[in-house]
Amino acid sequence: QVEEKPTGEIAAGAGVGTEGTSFMFTLKENNYLGRGLKVETSINASQSALRGGLNITNPNYNYSGNSLYGGINSTKNDSADSGYENTITQVNIGTRFEQYDDIYLSPNISAAFDSLTVQSTASDNLKKQAGDYFDTYINFNLDYDKRNQKFQTTDGFRSFYSIDLPILSEKNTVTNFYNYKIFSELYENNITSLGFSLKTANSLTDDDIKLSERLYIPQKQLRGFINGGIGPKDGDDFIGGNYYAVINLNSSLPQVLPNSQNFEVATFVDIGNLWGVDDPSLDTSSKIRSSVGIGVDWFTPVGPMSFSLAQPLTKEKTDKTETFRFNLGTTF
Repeated sequence: QVEEKPTGEIAAGAGVGTEGTSFMFTLKENNYLGRGLKVETSINASQSALRGGLNITNPNYNYSGNSLYGGINSTKNDSADSGYENTITQVNIGTRFEQYDDIYLSPNISAAFDSLTVQSTASDNLKKQAGDYFDTYINFNLDYDKRNQKFQTTDGFRSFYSIDLPILSEKNTVTNFYNYKIFSELYENNITSLGFSLKTANSLTDDDIKLSERLYIPQKQLRGFINGGIGPKDGDDFIGGNYYAVINLNSSLPQVLPNSQNFEVATFVDIGNLWGVDDPSLDTSSKIRSSVGIGVDWFTPVGPMSFSLAQPLTKEKTDKTETFRFNLGTTF
């Protein structure tokens, strides 16, 4: 006997924090047309970006055990500190399969249209980058996953490598990314992790890579600093770099309150650097940034609430720091 159950999902959410407000809406069907296809459409809006897209995944294409996916996505970025804004519309198609035990390969191909505009107050160097770009890339991911579980991992490691290679491109930018993260349980109910990330972006033809292709360290990997508020500058604008490296150490603290399963406290140490820019006339100073702090995740009835208190230890004088961060999000 087969019991039919709903396969659709709908979610909406809102958040508020030190970086402003954010909203999201997601509509998902996990068995589209009764063929096991996963279809998802979503919209995410924040102070600096607007994202939306439609993605389709066949987790067992032609009964091969391999997944086939594709979609169309659009992102509009508008950060006051970067001196530019752009809209990227991208289509992609790819597959993912387990080549060997716990070793997953994922090749895909994408085409993107990037419309980039520069603020009137930006320098002449940045204004030269304004325009419309069309690029096609082939991407290859290699994922070696030995974690004992994906959520709240307590043991194992994950090694992930990704490369983007240009097929048709004006700047011919090659992007490499590597991340390694190891987990351990030092004592009962403890989760300790040590991670390392390295990313590079350079042109095969020695062109200045696009502003939208330059790198920024994600804020969650370098706490204590404002997102997009470190690295090379052109005047007052942070323009990103060609390289970044980050080391993260996190360790959860014992539960000190009874029935506190929804309350997690962890200490962290973040070390990172963002450097390199194609134009040698710009500020390319390199300095290691570091911070220590404590973070709290509290799963409340009104949504997940997170706090972080960070103290930068080393920084560049032009960096923008952020000692306290707060976010409250909810879904309904």
